[in-house]
Amino acid sequence: MLGHRGYRAKFVENTIEAFKKAREYGADGIEYDSRLTKDGTLVVLHDDSIENRKLKELTYYELKQIHFKNGETVPTVEEVIFNLDERAILNLEIKEVEAAVPSYEITKRINAVDRTLFSSFKIDALRKVRSLDKSAKVGLLSEYNTLKYVDELNNEIGLYSLNLWIDALKDDIELSKELLHKWKEKGLKIFLWTVNDPKYLHTFKGLYDGIITDEVEKIVEVRRQIAKEKL
Repeated sequence: MLGHRGYRAKFVENTIEAFKKAREYGADGIEYDSRLTKDGTLVVLHDDSIENRKLKELTYYELKQIHFKNGETVPTVEEVIFNLDERAILNLEIKEVEAAVPSYEITKRINAVDRTLFSSFKIDALRKVRSLDKSAKVGLLSEYNTLKYVDELNNEIGLYSLNLWIDALKDDIELSKELLHKWKEKGLKIFLWTVNDPKYLHTFKGLYDGIITDEVEKIVEVRRQIAKEKL
């Protein structure tokens, strides 16, 4: 189970505090986002702007002058990895194609590739990571419109996982179960996001390999209950 942008339900998303708290409260790791500043620094920010200013128009120095309500500033990818224990699983969402190569290279330099899943909606970003490392874990982030590309992309670059938006599975539960079963049979790991309603852990039990959530404590408790049921 991974904390979505850290422990987002209770702390400022994509900050060192949120990432540390996710681990403290029981998450196996974190999901976080990578983008480039104007001067090419790889930082952790979900949106392409902050305080009504485009990130691509801000240098790293200018970005560090902006403080969140918890006093922190936008961290670099490097800072996030260094501030977490070495057992933390990392799911790095590459938000733009230009960030793909530096996302991989920085992760490799810190010796964290083995515990990182590089995910993206941007197919070309995944292609770039795969071109750098034939064994890196790459995952396609998918809503409704990209599901049709799953088999084709898997054949092309060898996906590690399919990271599915839970809302894309809600309308037809039985069909969704069939699709999840099919993809798992093809060897794909299945991660569901953003799962804040515990009922979906039961609905799709046995058909997913990981959950990405804002509600770390709530999902940790439900996972504990499910584990007890297996005993």
